[in-house]
Amino acid sequence: MKIGESRGASPLGGSRGVQGRSGGNFSLSGAPAARGSAGLSGPASLAAVDALLALQETDDALHAPKRRAIRRAEDMLDILDEIKLALLAGQLPKSKLSRLLAVVERQQGGFADPGLREVLDQIELRARVELAKFGTYT
Repeated sequence: MKIGESRGASPLGGSRGVQGRSGGNFSLSGAPAARGSAGLSGPASLAAVDALLALQETDDALHAPKRRAIRRAEDMLDILDEIKLALLAGQLPKSKLSRLLAVVERQQGGFADPGLREVLDQIELRARVELAKFGTYT
């Protein structure tokens, strides 16, 4: 296979321009003319950026309690899972029961859902009973 003569790279705006082929300029009908500048002036664009940053901070403040609640719930589920695995291995670690009790006590009073409150009360009662068996909790 023979490769023929190749052309070198030509500088931009060379002799073969797009404008020469079509004979006119491209424009959209009904569209406003493009502005030369990017849009907003300096102070106006800074105010827009400040407004966006303030909105993001407000969004974080609104969702922060929900994120904390999710983090605490995940922590509690992790402790319960560790206790389950320990029970399956024939052990009952006092330290994990104490940690579970501390997490549950921290959660008390923070829920409007009576079903969730009842589940937390049952978990707390069971942890206290198991710690009392060890003589740790009275």
